[in-house]
Amino acid sequence: MNGLIDTQKDSLLMNASFPQVVYGDYRVDSTTLVLNNNSNKLDYRLRIHEIQSPSIALTNSEINGEAFENKLGLNIYLRDSKRKDKYVIGGTFQAIDKSYRFSMDPTKLLLDYQKWTVSPENFIQFGPAGVLANQFNLSQGTQSLNINSTSNTPNAPLRVEFKDFQIETLTKFAEKDTALVGGLINGTVDVKDLATSAKFETNLTIDRLRYQKDQLGTLRVAVNNNTANAFEVNVALSGVHELRVNGFYYTGPSSNMDLTLNIDKIDMKSLESVSMGQIKKGTGTITGAMSIKGTPAAPKVLGDIKFNQVGFNATYVNSYFRMPNETISFTNQGVNFNNFTVLDSLNQKAIISGGILTTDYKNFKFNMDLNMNNFRALNSTAADNEMVYGTVFITSRVAVRGDMNQPDVNASINILKGTKFYFALPTADPAIIEQEGIVQFIDADAAPYNGKAALKNDSISKSPIKGINLTANLRIDSAAELNVIVDPSNGDALAVRGDANLTATMDPSGKTSLTGRYQIADGSYKLSVAALGQKQFKLVSGSSIVWTGDPMSANVNLTALYEVNAAPIDLLGDPANIPAKTKLPFQVFLMMKDQLLKPTISFRLDLPENERGALGGEVYTRLLQVNRDENELNKQVFALLALNRFMANNPFQSLAGGGGGASTLARSSVSKLLTEQLNNLASDLIQGVDINFGVNTSEDYSSGALQQKSDLEVGLSKKLLNDRLTVTVGSSFGLEGPQAPGASSTNIAGNVNVEYALSADGKYRLRAYRRNQNESIIEGQIIETGLGFALVVDYNKFKEVFQSRKKKARLIQEQKPNDETTN
Repeated sequence: MNGLIDTQKDSLLMNASFPQVVYGDYRVDSTTLVLNNNSNKLDYRLRIHEIQSPSIALTNSEINGEAFENKLGLNIYLRDSKRKDKYVIGGTFQAIDKSYRFSMDPTKLLLDYQKWTVSPENFIQFGPAGVLANQFNLSQGTQSLNINSTSNTPNAPLRVEFKDFQIETLTKFAEKDTALVGGLINGTVDVKDLATSAKFETNLTIDRLRYQKDQLGTLRVAVNNNTANAFEVNVALSGVHELRVNGFYYTGPSSNMDLTLNIDKIDMKSLESVSMGQIKKGTGTITGAMSIKGTPAAPKVLGDIKFNQVGFNATYVNSYFRMPNETISFTNQGVNFNNFTVLDSLNQKAIISGGILTTDYKNFKFNMDLNMNNFRALNSTAADNEMVYGTVFITSRVAVRGDMNQPDVNASINILKGTKFYFALPTADPAIIEQEGIVQFIDADAAPYNGKAALKNDSISKSPIKGINLTANLRIDSAAELNVIVDPSNGDALAVRGDANLTATMDPSGKTSLTGRYQIADGSYKLSVAALGQKQFKLVSGSSIVWTGDPMSANVNLTALYEVNAAPIDLLGDPANIPAKTKLPFQVFLMMKDQLLKPTISFRLDLPENERGALGGEVYTRLLQVNRDENELNKQVFALLALNRFMANNPFQSLAGGGGGASTLARSSVSKLLTEQLNNLASDLIQGVDINFGVNTSEDYSSGALQQKSDLEVGLSKKLLNDRLTVTVGSSFGLEGPQAPGASSTNIAGNVNVEYALSADGKYRLRAYRRNQNESIIEGQIIETGLGFALVVDYNKFKEVFQSRKKKARLIQEQKPNDETTN
């Protein structure tokens, strides 16, 4: 801020700027104020580059004018982001005796980009003598707003008249996109006895009333204070919704209410915008009748609100809930939920019993229970909520007691089979440097930097809730799947299933605690290996996650396994060891320990127990040596994960030769292509018999040198006796490479399988087979024959295996109507 005051010349010059002002959710950027007086005239100009809040967006706004000879000029400009004038209001304030008169400039009236007309003789005068309005008539097309006194005498009755006046004309100035509220206003407001006890009578109709995109209907408002010390209220909403409020609000000798609220219909279909987008796909209606009496500080509310076939999709959890015929009662004791039942899309129930006890709607006590049974509480995707999403089925018993000062919550929650829950850890962008603490601006003259104690904020209003007593027992079914998205940017994720028995608590101070063990039965961990893709590790049974207090500081002890078929020759480093080019099933173990959110990750290499004697135990001995050298271990783990082979001393050369080379990849791709084309050809040309082809390629070092081996597998199957008997024959033919000992290239039906369905539904089956198998190069070709009995059952629960066919069919038929109403 800078300026100049010259008392001799009676002049004032000031320039002030405010780069940014923040108050709550409001932010004001780049404000400048200029004052300058010249020739007995004061000019002023206030410019604001931007005003932002959750519902307001104003850019390049300006207020300017001049003051001289007891007149103050006022010009207001509200512009859009392209600096185009959206609202312009100009006028002059003039001092007349002890009163003030405001007249609008007919050339400076712009509302929502539209030019409005106003009479040149317009003014509104106010002061000790009273209020006087003269020809204050605004119009644009069919719209008009007129404010006039019935005579030229101050304090004469005043009439405000609306005709087809669009609410959006006034509300669009502050809204970012479209006006929150819209509609057409018609009617009058009459005010009289302004000098003594003002009386008014309002009769307004708002047609096509809407909130955002939801049409609400036609609103009629009739309010007057013709009765002494009372306002008579008659408000009705008709059309889409049907509501009526009638009665009196008494202002003396004390404030009192005597109102009746009739809810004839609230259409859930038209509440999406009113619910701020939290309700979608609404169906059904809400009705009710209530009386509201007593003082505003302690109202007496009596009546019922009924939910009639209500259904909606809760956006946050993306689950569809229904309330077929439920009632909430307002009594002298408070709010009663009357076993309020909510059904999920699978017709499972959540029941709210008890209620909230209150006599004045200021002090509340809780006596409420929430019971769920296999209830689908969550059915969302990352598009609904990128941090918490998935499908969650819950059986719970929740009891809420206590009061608003300290609610007591006791819960027992079971996470059930079918649950697939995702929690994405928040990521920190490494490209953004945390700014807090780098540069800090302080006021050295203010506490505590001036050595004085900081001011206490005792005047700040606080929540009446002083704390919550929470105790919750959480049990997780072994079939429920929990997923932690460790790194959403590259897809690193942990998926686990297992048993858990956890206890969560919160004391009134806000301290939370989580204790218990999650014993993992199975699962997987997806790990990104640089830019070479993802590898999925399978969790080893016995892994666990343990909480000992802080919910965000779980101790993890996970072991995950990834198997890779690789030739050990690069690991051994002996080019002359040709048998070492034969691939073995190596195991890569990933171990996660310490904190779940900041785990310590290590690796270990191993072989299955039955393979540890390969090459005389030389490979396994070398693995033990590698595991003791962390640098060598990490190098070989990376090679196995990224390249599917070990890394030799020269990382650009592989002693395995063709293994993993371009030739092998090409042959593998050709094999897949041939398999697909042969099967497509067979399905088009041969009818009545199912024929399947398969072409497999591999590498063989049994002769001491690399030989490419290709085999053609052919299978034929035929169904007879009304599909009760199935006969399948097939064999494998060597196309390239060495033949296995004992193998016959002329045996067309090397594999034979005959299966007969003993029952018409195929539940009981008898099977006879003859199968040729190549167990190994040493044993050669062997023939296995056998006879078996099979029981084939489709079931969701194990007990269904023993149900009769008639009973199962009846249960399926009963479930169909429920399935048709879901989703």
